[in-house]
Amino acid sequence: MNDKKRLMEIVNIIDSGKSVIDVGTDHGLVPLYLAKNEISTDILATDISAPSLQKLEDKLDDDLRKIIKTRVTDGFKGIEKKENQVAIIAGMGGNTIIDIIDASLDFVKNLDYMVLASNIATEKLRAYLNRNNFEITRDFLTFEHGKYYDILKVGYDKAQELSLGDLYYGYENIQNKSRLLEEKLAIDYKKNLSFKEDIIKKSANNDGLEKINERLKAIDEVYKRWK
Repeated sequence: MNDKKRLMEIVNIIDSGKSVIDVGTDHGLVPLYLAKNEISTDILATDISAPSLQKLEDKLDDDLRKIIKTRVTDGFKGIEKKENQVAIIAGMGGNTIIDIIDASLDFVKNLDYMVLASNIATEKLRAYLNRNNFEITRDFLTFEHGKYYDILKVGYDKAQELSLGDLYYGYENIQNKSRLLEEKLAIDYKKNLSFKEDIIKKSANNDGLEKINERLKAIDEVYKRWK
């Protein structure tokens, strides 16, 4: 896991002794780490793909099988609710994470918390969580293999006041003046300004301009908060 910075950031905010569901586990690196380091003794690793889940099952010895159970399923479908239960949904875009949560919203509301990791459309994910009365207690960036990832820790029953900047870039990054966020803002500003100029010059209907202007407004808000 030493070369998997993003996954280490995830496991570092999982409390010891929790019953853990890892949705979309793929190779199962997170369950294996949690089990081998005695962070959890009750782990369910799921994936919609049986061949993907087999990658983890091939790594389980008799001792690990007592801790890590596997199931082929879509999201949280068919999973039993337990006490002291948390979930991880990582390696997916914000829209996919929304679909998984929304399909099992009643189940998710009863979890102690979720840890979510996304590298695209996280602003939509934050807005969805806020509309459905989830509190975002952690919200920070990490960087791995040339990509920025947002990592969120969320629990149900306490919505927050989130500004446009918070929705796009995460309140914790803004409050802490994250170095990674400074880098990402510069990249996003240059990229979206270029997109805007191209649309104005080349498009007859200005499709996409509203979304670009919204992101530029969010970037401007963050810079103003840092002054």
